[in-house]
Amino acid sequence: MEHLKPNFIPDLEHILSSHTVLMDVKKNLHTLFAKTPYGCEKDYPVAIVHETMRIKEECVLEYFKKNHLLGEEGLTYGDYPRSDLERLSLHAPKYIQNVGFMLSTTKDMPEPTFFNKFKHDYWKKITSSEGLEAVIDISTLTPSTSKCEAEDALRAIIRKRKEVHQLKKIAFVWIVEIKGENTQIAPVMQHYFEDETMIVKNAGKTFYVGWSAPLQDINMRYFVCPPE
Repeated sequence: MEHLKPNFIPDLEHILSSHTVLMDVKKNLHTLFAKTPYGCEKDYPVAIVHETMRIKEECVLEYFKKNHLLGEEGLTYGDYPRSDLERLSLHAPKYIQNVGFMLSTTKDMPEPTFFNKFKHDYWKKITSSEGLEAVIDISTLTPSTSKCEAEDALRAIIRKRKEVHQLKKIAFVWIVEIKGENTQIAPVMQHYFEDETMIVKNAGKTFYVGWSAPLQDINMRYFVCPPE
């Protein structure tokens, strides 16, 4: 199925071609998007633990209680100040899920709110994808990474993202950063993203990029390296 190229892809290509990106793309992509029409946030929260019975460490449970992060019934809330979510990412990373980067349709990044579909779900997940444009994940691999290792890395990310159902509705971008080149990456990109790929070379680094708009269109049924 042929798709229109998302409007942000030329901006991403320009960013990856720039000198500034060589500092550290995994840390600075959100600042590099500042000159585009889009908003971009690093470590955007998409899910939070639902209830106290899921929190196994006593010290972490105490942190939730001490900082008033749980309601009277021992359930997490549907929304939190961003400062609370940032502190949770630091102090209880097992109990909050963040994506690498979230791209929004405008400079105003939507505030995440969370809900649980069933009573004893492990996670509360974001309630809406409105205003969200794309999830961008970046993997740093090596010239010796095999196609099977690259596929394993990609499939693990896709599975995690598809668990949050609202993310299936928006675009997904995978960027592989290589110091040098690796001929094993492109076949994996082509298998999962078909023609929606590009390669950007910049001062000794190669960025292999694949995208799907939306994420749900990625077919996970077939493998490059079928499991034995």
